[in-house]
Amino acid sequence: FLCGRNTMRKPILIGNWKMNGSLQANQALMVRVLPRLRMFRKSVDLVVCPPHPYLFQVRDLLGYTGIMLGAQNASGFVSGAYTGEVSATMLQEMGCRYALVGHSERRLLFGEGNQEVAARYRSVLQSGLTPVLCVGETLEDRESGRTGLIIEQQLQAVIDEVGLAA
Repeated sequence: FLCGRNTMRKPILIGNWKMNGSLQANQALMVRVLPRLRMFRKSVDLVVCPPHPYLFQVRDLLGYTGIMLGAQNASGFVSGAYTGEVSATMLQEMGCRYALVGHSERRLLFGEGNQEVAARYRSVLQSGLTPVLCVGETLEDRESGRTGLIIEQQLQAVIDEVGLAA
């Protein structure tokens, strides 16, 4: 990964738990996996993204391991009457350092379009968290040779929202 003027950036490895886990299962997983992950910390930034209800538990389990906490999604709104949404500021208060935006499942299942994803990206960026923009195409897009166009549109929406420097 090149960043800036030919300087190497440390790769980021993110584990997205999707809608899986329970208090007991999370505890068992972390006890089993954390010792194995410690050896990778020098070469890779490690991030785990559990479901929102488990952020506090996983944050506490991570402790001072150097493995960072991330969120699976963040609202494009700072606050207000948006039932079920979680703002990037709230996620930051919970100890998150990263937030995924634009995941293909959110785009497909919940109809999140490029402009909504761009608003979520902006909100995450403005909160001080690091946004992780997920891009990609559907199988239909890939088979019709539209992969490049789809990804270009996804990236352009974010660039239009926050600028290229972000």
